[in-house]
Order: sequence, then C-alpha cells, then structure tokens
Amino acid sequence: MMDREQKTDREITFKVGWKRGKIKLNQNKLPVQEPSVEQEKSLSQPVIMLFKQWNERWIWRRAGHGSDRLLKPVLFVFPAAAFLLSLWLIYQLSSQP
Repeated sequence: MMDREQKTDREITFKVGWKRGKIKLNQNKLPVQEPSVEQEKSLSQPVIMLFKQWNERWIWRRAGHGSDRLLKPVLFVFPAAAFLLSLWLIYQLSSQP
C-alpha cells in the first residue's frame, strides 16, 4: 500500500456554465478556489443591468405603423412585388453574356 505522503495531489477542475477553473489544495487539505465564481458574478452584474435596460428600451418598444386602411393592401402587394422582383433579377442574371 502507498503512504499518504507518497501520493501526488490530483488537480481538481470544475465547470460552471462556460467558466472553467481549478481548485488547489493547500497544506491543510482545504480546497481553495482560484477565481471565485461569486466574485465574477458580482463583477458582471452592472453589465447585465445595462444590457437589460438597453433591451427594454430599444428591443421591446412599441412598433409604429401606418393607418389600418394602408396596412391591409401593403400586406397583399408586398409578397407579389418581392416575387416579381426576384423573377426579374433571375432573368437579368441569366441574360448576361
């Protein structure tokens, strides 16, 4: 059998989400983490708050639109116009020398 003094300490790794790290054992055999996950969370909180504010202000704002009388014809004409435009572009590309 091997004595405890002869054993080499294994490197203990962890993964929390995308973050990976190593845990080092000191002489008292107590785990000591090298960048603390709690410290990183506290540093990223202002960035998360800024992103949430930007998200609520610009992404989820109310979309403006024209009158309801104009909206219905545009919804019917736009797909037909896009299809005709794509056919014209294909014809122009095929007629190139």
